[in-house]
Amino acid sequence: MQKQRSIISEWLIGKNKQQRSEILDIIGLQSKNERNLPIERTLEQFAAKILSACAADLGLSTLELSGLLNEPRKDALAGLITVVKDGV
Repeated sequence: MQKQRSIISEWLIGKNKQQRSEILDIIGLQSKNERNLPIERTLEQFAAKILSACAADLGLSTLELSGLLNEPRKDALAGLITVVKDGV
């Protein structure tokens, strides 16, 4: 099966390990008040925050970046998995 990469995955891959770790720390700190949510909802929120961080870093609004993606939610979740899989 061929891997498909999205703008978010490419953005995250372009970051070094420390930068990816910092991104996860930032979105993790913002999520401390959301600990009582189901894991699926928490993952969706992390993915949305990665989408937002990517958009801001690229000088786009979240809406603009979403418009460039075929499946924004799926691409954001894939980006989250990219970071976690990389051992960050």
